[in-house]
Amino acid sequence: MLTASTILLATTTASCIALLMRNTKLRADLATARHEADHDALTGLPNRRALLRHLNTLLADPARPVAVALLDLNRFKEINDEHGHTAGDLVLCQVANTLTALDLSRAKVGRMGGDEFMIITDDGMQTARINAKAAAQALDAATVALGETNFGCYASLGLALADHNEVTAADLLSRADAAMYAAKRRGGGVKEWHPNIGATVTTKRPKQRRRYR
Repeated sequence: MLTASTILLATTTASCIALLMRNTKLRADLATARHEADHDALTGLPNRRALLRHLNTLLADPARPVAVALLDLNRFKEINDEHGHTAGDLVLCQVANTLTALDLSRAKVGRMGGDEFMIITDDGMQTARINAKAAAQALDAATVALGETNFGCYASLGLALADHNEVTAADLLSRADAAMYAAKRRGGGVKEWHPNIGATVTTKRPKQRRRYR
């Protein structure tokens, strides 16, 4: 026969278990929400929010030689317009997979939005150049097949180094953006921002071919 104390103990135990389960679910939901807040839903890469937070953290340390490469896909709008967003999404995912597979040195890779990606390197300009060149070459070789059509992942990259002379994340991104558009005007590859002469070529890719048919 159950006593009042036994019933109370069983009820208390059940309540504690239920509370523990709710707390566990809440923690899991919170972890999921945090991950989703910091990652791009399509590619799984860190998103603009996470990238800018990481960049600002690095820039707060004057001893860190921080460099940023902004990467923009060439003729991506044509792929979207001519073949639809499904093809465009496949190309974006291939770019993300290609960049992730490179395992770049001292770098954080993410998607800023649209067809723009960013590589943040905290080991100086030489490492940043190596990373940017590796990314450009890997994307030049990458293709995505959709039916009988193959899509290329050609990209233009702009590279900028923080001199820590009160440089902000906005300053650094503006420099990298200017260099990236200069690279795009030349048909792709990597261009490096310079305070005196604008963008200086570090890597130039052969003239772009139309790689989808």
